[in-house]
Amino acid sequence: MKRITRLASLLLAGCFCLLPEAQAQTIPAVPMDKAVKTGRLDNGLTYYIRHNEYPQNQVDFYIAQKVGSILEEDDQRGLAHFLEHMCFNGTEHFPGNTLTDWLETVGVKFGQNLNAYTSIDETVYRISGVPTARTGVQDSCLLILHDWADGLLLNGKDIDEERAVIHEEWRSQMPPVKRVMEKLLPQLYPGSRYGHRLPIGVMSVVDNFPHQALRDYYEKWYRPDLQSIVVVGDIDTDRIEAKIKEIFGTIAKPQNPAPRPYFPVDDNREPIVTIGTDKELPNSQVQLMFKYDALPDSLRGTLAGLSTEYMLSMADMMVSQRLHEECTKPDARFSVAGCSHGDFLISATKQALSYYALPKEDNLSEALAALYREVLRAKRGGFTATEYARSRAEYLSALEKAYNNRQQQENEKLAQDYVRHFLSGKPIPGIENEYQLMNVLANQIPVETINQLYARLVTDSNIVVIGMMPEREGLACPQADALRALLKQVEAEDIAPYIDQVKDEPLVSHLPQPGRVVKESELPDFGAKEWILSNGAKVVYKKTDFQADEISCRIAARGGTSAYGDERTDDIVFLEAVLHQHGVGNFTFAQLNKALAGKQLALNIEMGNYSRQLTGHTTPKDLKTFMELIYMNFTALNITPDEFASLQNLYKGIFQNSELNPQYIFQKELYSYLYASPRMHFPAPEQVDRASRTGILEMTRQLLGNAADFTFTFSGNMDEQELKTLVEQYIATLPARPDSLTELKHMDGLDVRPGTDCKEFTQPMQVPQGSAAVVVSATVPYTFKNRVLTSITAQLMTARLLTEVREKEGAAYSIYTTGSLSRLADVPLTLQTVFQMKPEKKDRALEIIGNEFRRLAEQTEPAELDKVKEFLLKTYAEQEQKNSYWCTEMADNALLPVPVCTDKAALVQSITPEEVSAFVSEVMKQGNYRVLVMMPGE
Repeated sequence: MKRITRLASLLLAGCFCLLPEAQAQTIPAVPMDKAVKTGRLDNGLTYYIRHNEYPQNQVDFYIAQKVGSILEEDDQRGLAHFLEHMCFNGTEHFPGNTLTDWLETVGVKFGQNLNAYTSIDETVYRISGVPTARTGVQDSCLLILHDWADGLLLNGKDIDEERAVIHEEWRSQMPPVKRVMEKLLPQLYPGSRYGHRLPIGVMSVVDNFPHQALRDYYEKWYRPDLQSIVVVGDIDTDRIEAKIKEIFGTIAKPQNPAPRPYFPVDDNREPIVTIGTDKELPNSQVQLMFKYDALPDSLRGTLAGLSTEYMLSMADMMVSQRLHEECTKPDARFSVAGCSHGDFLISATKQALSYYALPKEDNLSEALAALYREVLRAKRGGFTATEYARSRAEYLSALEKAYNNRQQQENEKLAQDYVRHFLSGKPIPGIENEYQLMNVLANQIPVETINQLYARLVTDSNIVVIGMMPEREGLACPQADALRALLKQVEAEDIAPYIDQVKDEPLVSHLPQPGRVVKESELPDFGAKEWILSNGAKVVYKKTDFQADEISCRIAARGGTSAYGDERTDDIVFLEAVLHQHGVGNFTFAQLNKALAGKQLALNIEMGNYSRQLTGHTTPKDLKTFMELIYMNFTALNITPDEFASLQNLYKGIFQNSELNPQYIFQKELYSYLYASPRMHFPAPEQVDRASRTGILEMTRQLLGNAADFTFTFSGNMDEQELKTLVEQYIATLPARPDSLTELKHMDGLDVRPGTDCKEFTQPMQVPQGSAAVVVSATVPYTFKNRVLTSITAQLMTARLLTEVREKEGAAYSIYTTGSLSRLADVPLTLQTVFQMKPEKKDRALEIIGNEFRRLAEQTEPAELDKVKEFLLKTYAEQEQKNSYWCTEMADNALLPVPVCTDKAALVQSITPEEVSAFVSEVMKQGNYRVLVMMPGE
């Protein structure tokens, strides 16, 4: 700790990112977490192993590689990403598709637990959520990583078949923003490979490269000195280490390996200003960046790196708060704005402070000027002590929660930390060390030091501006020189310092006398207790030790917006926006965020057709404040006229501009096609204009006005007596009235239209592709078993469609079926398959989907059902260790009580192939099969 205190004095002298190399040698290194076992094999391969028991009986496997698309030559563009695909298409020990098939037999689902990504400078593969009951399964997963590292078959036939899949990925994942960025990158990285190395590559290479080119790329770059194995979970670390040495030690050490280059990014004296347009871009946007050199490797793993990261995070938080405050003003020149720090766009060798904004009325110039003005305001006037105190409190509060929950750290979080340590040198001190270090550092680093660092990084050189605008008649695109002149004009302004306006009053100004608990009972099916309160409200709570410092909450009542007639449609469609950004009492949304800084809590409101629900979470320490927030949302939810007008401007612009985007048009058309009621359709700009602030507030206060309608559920590590005291003060005192909204008022048009129908329309688009939705709906009783059968049906259909539509036909890159079973809807079951496809394969793709539904109704194969069962068994075991799961189950049961399944594993195991087919057959017999297709037009 003395070394840390000495470090704090260094901070006052200057910022770390500018320290000379000689001075860097004196900076203490960040200690590595002793719980992780690390090593390096003779062939150069690095490994990280960590025993962790959350979730229990599961383990995650990763292989990280310092290999990405930046290493491609011009005639190899796309090979790095193509190689990632081939890892799932035949390896030494798992030929063909047996790798995916075998993993699914042990409950590891492709896409969810089995996946990978390729970026500019790295490639990472993962196998997560692997059951640990059998050590042989663990060893097989290591064997898969071995094959990815050094055992790909790269069969010519498999390569050729994958070309179509990747072509569809390119087609489906080339949205307007990405198209514009691809055009602008050469200007943003003049003379650099970074300007021409997006991972998807170019289709002329993907479609035509010779098979040997991919094999040569694999041999050159997939090698142990650039690879790391990460294993985190409920495992014996010594045994895993021995297995890694046994399995990966056989990989030959590369002889005379090609150097792994890292490509620098040049500085720029004059601002780089780039502007791109696209006919389908839904709205204008602008980015303002200030480049700076990445922290040297010699500093990255030291306390200097840790402190610099902390200071930049504080600056981000404070500027973000200012920008958000600005957005809520009616005369603001942008509707959304924010900031971050990190890699300069796609380059690992240059960092940047990045600011973005969505201009109002597509006025990019005014938005850029307003954004730059706020950046200069922070540079010249600095951040205030009160801003910093709030941001620091928020940071330390989150750190404290992580520390208190240190025995329940997720495998995924730990594994990804180790991946980042290998790929970019990010320190891995472990939460115990980090908690001690950062509590000292945060309280030693004054706001003046952050101001000094910020002023050094926001310079008049290394500025980059990216503008994107819709390409449409009547919308003028500013010239680059005009934007450079605008920046100089803003620089010449006399910008007043920021004044931090903080409301100095309690959240709840007056409380009535506490109510009381009038009845207590046990709910053995949930392992919970129930209290009936004096105002008629119910509280259900389940004490757990899943997380040491967590309390989840869900509040639910029957009855929702269907209680209101069609004359309130405009208010209802805009209600969701207000419920996501409002204040309470005398606090605006921005003031409320300031008042809650340093508290670990959140509370969200959702008003459905037939239910009202609030979902949130907090910690035992902040439970009182959380209760105050509940009380104020029920009694004094508010939004000022200025806030309401700002929200209207934001959403009006979004809906107007989105009409240019084919995927928005498809989704909008889909909702109109499926539902008869206008309140289920996408809002139109004129509806947003007609929405009434007073009408929405009146409706919300009615919907929240009777506490007796609601059941308040809590699950977590809480003291029962403290909870009871707070419940009696803040929930038992909520207003109650004799009239209730719990009687469901069913309305026509709120459920999916019945019948069998197919509608097709065309839409002009820049990249020709088809879009389709196949929606099956049915009326079945709500039971837990039917819920499971719905999930099984969706998973079986997804597996079949991935095989038939994606792999065999090459008609789509991503295709899956989702299933849901609602408790309260008239037509509770829906199965949806929404996907993008190659236009010429439209008829065949739809034919396959129809055939697979019919085949599933006739026969379910035991082997395919067993795979889904394994996944469900693992999923339910994991969910039952989460507070949010129990809150949802208890709250939903209050909406519609049904027999509770107390042994989910036994129920899942009991389901037979015949039951699944009978269920699907019953659903299909109801004849509700609707298809919507959008095809490219002229």
